[in-house]
Amino acid sequence: MTTYNEAELKRHLRTKEFHPVYLIFGDENFLKLHYAELLSSSIVDKAFESMNLDRFDGKSTDLREVFERASILPMLSTRRCVVVEDYKLEGISESDAKLLEASLPKLSAESVVIFVQTTDSFNEKNGKKAISIIGKYGAVCKLEKRRGNELIKPLISSASKQDCVLPPAVARYLVACVGDDFNVLINELSKVCNYAGSGEITKAHIDAVAVKTVDARVSSLTRALISGDFEKAYDVLNTLVSQRVEPNYILGSIIGTYVDMYRAKVASQSADGIKSLTPLFNYKGREFAINYAVRDASKIELSRIRSCLDELSKADMKLKGFGGSEVLVIEQLMVKLLLIANGERV
Repeated sequence: MTTYNEAELKRHLRTKEFHPVYLIFGDENFLKLHYAELLSSSIVDKAFESMNLDRFDGKSTDLREVFERASILPMLSTRRCVVVEDYKLEGISESDAKLLEASLPKLSAESVVIFVQTTDSFNEKNGKKAISIIGKYGAVCKLEKRRGNELIKPLISSASKQDCVLPPAVARYLVACVGDDFNVLINELSKVCNYAGSGEITKAHIDAVAVKTVDARVSSLTRALISGDFEKAYDVLNTLVSQRVEPNYILGSIIGTYVDMYRAKVASQSADGIKSLTPLFNYKGREFAINYAVRDASKIELSRIRSCLDELSKADMKLKGFGGSEVLVIEQLMVKLLLIANGERV
């Protein structure tokens, strides 16, 4: 079975030696549609798409119709292409499995069929039979989410195409604010580029127009607490409450940030240093979290971080057994964390 990840699919597109059938799935929706489009546009000249490119909605398509279209000879082109979105390949029926098995080896050298599962709900285990059949005659492409530094280069490239310069540090800030869904990142970057007009993008541009994730807002709240800025921390908390974010989620995110800081502080004082954190605590793809933790931990002593973790533990116990206002528990916790950050006794 020929299997591709994103890097291998890129190399394959450069060689233009196409397989008769492709299955594209994975948890990054933008990439799946992007590469299905790249494949189809490489297979069929855009000038002759109307004659040689067919697209089907797999939810309402019979598999026989797909192969009937694939059997038609190309016109004014060397190949034709059939793209099928979201065909029911999970728990594939016996009749469809037999049809796939019978039809795929008969595809002519002039035809390419692309099955693309556009949502992230495709279950690889339940689709094992279809994957096995398609893999015998073509390529199975699993496109997973880009993580950490894998996101930076394409974001910089996308900004450049919009006449903007996106410094790597600012690109990482955008990821921290918006999250790692590439489709969302590209959309938010377009908004930022439109706002900036041209030239270098700054963090201020991102703060002005990008829609931040809940995690980014909680991270902003934590940084305000570490810096001793109660007014900002309280404003962020009010925003989170107005968004009906669960206090337990807010507390959990704050705890995660302080734990990252504690690990960074301890690791920085060890012989192995910060590099030891990634394999020990599975930060692969989340290296930016370590970088932020190192930065934030530099502002507070290790003993104070321990005191903060004690207060966070007490707040967690209160929330789990509290019958009153959960927001009040968070507010009281914030006051204690601010006092600790300023070197005062709680």
